[in-house]
Amino acid sequence: MLYLVFLFILGTVVGSFLNVCIHRLPRGESIIFPASHCPACAKALGVLDLIPVLGYFLLRGKCRYCGAPISFRYPLVEFLTGALFAGLAVSLPVARFPIDFIFYLVLSSLLLVIFFTDLEHQVVPDSVSVSGIFLGIFFNYLKGVFFFKGPGLNPFFSSVFGMLLGYSLFYLIAKLGRLAFKKEALGEGDIYLAAFLGAALGWEGALLAVFLGYLLAGIMLLVPLVLGKVKFGQEVPFGPALVVGAFLALFFKHQILGWYVNFIFGG
Repeated sequence: MLYLVFLFILGTVVGSFLNVCIHRLPRGESIIFPASHCPACAKALGVLDLIPVLGYFLLRGKCRYCGAPISFRYPLVEFLTGALFAGLAVSLPVARFPIDFIFYLVLSSLLLVIFFTDLEHQVVPDSVSVSGIFLGIFFNYLKGVFFFKGPGLNPFFSSVFGMLLGYSLFYLIAKLGRLAFKKEALGEGDIYLAAFLGAALGWEGALLAVFLGYLLAGIMLLVPLVLGKVKFGQEVPFGPALVVGAFLALFFKHQILGWYVNFIFGG
């Protein structure tokens, strides 16, 4: 139980760094220099200002130095990262799958950056997706060479095929959408994100993530469309739905596929 607490605390610390990435990457700023500071007054933050989650509430959601409001996204990202780190330890025993565990910690962190960056700025950072592609292929190469026993497709080949499938599928959708609607239907960032999911989750996981992403996006847009808050043709970020689909595929892939098979072929 103590290791789960440790992983949650570690996750909140990592989440603090992810907030830096979410804020700076869309602006083309370095994620290392300068040190953490208030975006409003540029005052360097002290140790007490950087306490994950609790720091936001101790400061009552305002900068200690200039009183500027702090986005609630900061404690939310920190908490979610901690919860994901602990949740991965529960769903994937660390002692049996240490390489998988470390990979999925990094994968979850990259997906969180994409989720909130696209949600806030409607930008999927190519640097994050491309890093995820190389990470996914390298991880699955190690699995394929040292741990794959069969049967089934070697994880490395599944990763490469998944990357090509994800990229090709979304590239085709983008081209057809542009021809049909005379405007961009998918951003370039979404195409690289699909390739990232393919490289990380393999072709089956990527297809499931994309299917769930489109399903979730449709459900989430239905109510705003009915209420007139969103109009047909209006640009909305698709990355967050894909990320949620990826997390569902990561945690519940076998349960979802098992339910689908039973639903289609079960008597």
